[in-house]
Amino acid sequence: MEHTKILKILDAFKWVYGKLGVNYPIMRKILQVKLMMDERRTPTILINNNTNAEEGNMFAKSLLMYGIWGIIIMLFIFPPFPLFYKMNIIIGMILFLVMSVMISDYSSVLLDIKEKNILNPKPIDNRTINAAKTTHIIIYMFMIILACAAPTLIAGTIKYGVTFGIVFSLQLFLIAGLIMFFTSLLYFFILFFFDGEKLKDIINYFQIILAVAMILAYQLIGRIFVIFDFNISFTPAWWNYLLPSTWFAAQYTLFIEGNYASHYIIFSLAGLFIPLITMVIYYKVASPYFEGYLQKLNNNSGDTIRKYNIKKPSKFVKLLCPNKTQEVFYIFTKNMIKKERALKLKIYPNIAFAAVLPFLMFMRGLDAGSFPEFLSIIREGRNYLSMYMSTALLIASYPIISTSENNKAAWIYKTLPIKNLSAVYKGSIKCFIATIVLPVFLFVSLVFTLIYGIDIIGHIAIIFISSLITLLFIFSMIGKELPFSQDFQYVKHSSISSFFGTAFIIGISAAIHWIIASRGYNIIPYLILVSIFLIVLWIITFNKIEKSLKYN
Repeated sequence: MEHTKILKILDAFKWVYGKLGVNYPIMRKILQVKLMMDERRTPTILINNNTNAEEGNMFAKSLLMYGIWGIIIMLFIFPPFPLFYKMNIIIGMILFLVMSVMISDYSSVLLDIKEKNILNPKPIDNRTINAAKTTHIIIYMFMIILACAAPTLIAGTIKYGVTFGIVFSLQLFLIAGLIMFFTSLLYFFILFFFDGEKLKDIINYFQIILAVAMILAYQLIGRIFVIFDFNISFTPAWWNYLLPSTWFAAQYTLFIEGNYASHYIIFSLAGLFIPLITMVIYYKVASPYFEGYLQKLNNNSGDTIRKYNIKKPSKFVKLLCPNKTQEVFYIFTKNMIKKERALKLKIYPNIAFAAVLPFLMFMRGLDAGSFPEFLSIIREGRNYLSMYMSTALLIASYPIISTSENNKAAWIYKTLPIKNLSAVYKGSIKCFIATIVLPVFLFVSLVFTLIYGIDIIGHIAIIFISSLITLLFIFSMIGKELPFSQDFQYVKHSSISSFFGTAFIIGISAAIHWIIASRGYNIIPYLILVSIFLIVLWIITFNKIEKSLKYN
């Protein structure tokens, strides 16, 4: 196993721990358990992976994904402009990616207080416990940094020589210390002002941001060399001195390009001394206070309880849901989507990506000389039809509504006095449309309306109705599990059917729509036709459920 190799390497430095007063054999045992548990964690970067999380070393698989990211980052070493600019981009991306990973996936490592509850009653001193925690963090942070930076290290050494390799390798240690300090500082300030529940929400948002960043980068990376303007000039400003990427990038200008301008010297010195100073501050000053504030993670009272109070249904909900059962499950679905973190981590990245996906079609207009020219290029085609991609992404997420990390509580369905199960499905589907599909669709529609004018409102209506038709077909195919009654493994088994089913139906709808629009036909008859079809399909779908579904 991988962790045994790491421990064997660590054994060579046990004398260092001995001099620091650490009980190395005990620390090694604690670290062994930590490393073993980490192999089972599913990282955010693999959140959409269909592989069973229990099979194989998940951390090793995540390192492979970070390595692919490293190859993407490496591409920035090739454009023909000075190293200072290239390394600013490369180091900035590494800093952002690794810090995001530390916040999202390794928050459980940085913020672990359960181990102290287990180990403190044992005859183990705090120095040994803290040494195990610090070593654990350093090992995994450096492995992630190395996975991201190794391709650049190899390519840069080949292109610029051994000096590049030495400088970059030494910087990786300083970058690790800087990331550890800033991540802990972020947590420290959050815990200073808020309780543990707020911190958990912020961690969840970082996980969502990281997942969205992964998706968007794959879409944008093919255009980096088109977007870049190679005629770049640099004039130092005061805010440049605040950028960590600038501190490290300047060292290549000094040692490889031989430019000894005063601002490069100051940047380089900052890149050497500031990380060292922050590491000393962390271990000597911040760490004791940080450990004390970690106890606030156990504080989940007060505001947390109030957040779960059930509110009275709004007039909109009452209008949308004609009976009490639909109304109850509409509110229940909305609360689950809003409150359950594991559910948000699976749904929210799709929401964010769906909101920006149609606008990736605008990339071809980025080379326009002015904003009017940009709009002119965009208006040449029927880019508003890309809204189909947005709705397809959202509708393919519908099976997630059937899942929950608390799915074992689904027995409650059998105890509730529900006369008609179809009302349960209607309530959850209406909530999915109103809280997931509709907000994104309205946002995208507004942008396209501002670009194309009100003439496309009929087209927008057709796209929305076609999307609802697709949702009903997907529901009929795979969506008859009760809301939040399944384990997340259910999504892995149903996601392929959902994806291909959505792609097929949306593809046909988009093709018909494109033919009608491109030939200049009147879209009103088609709008009426799809509206009637939606109403009939809704009635047929839920009539079948009323006749066929029974309690298990």
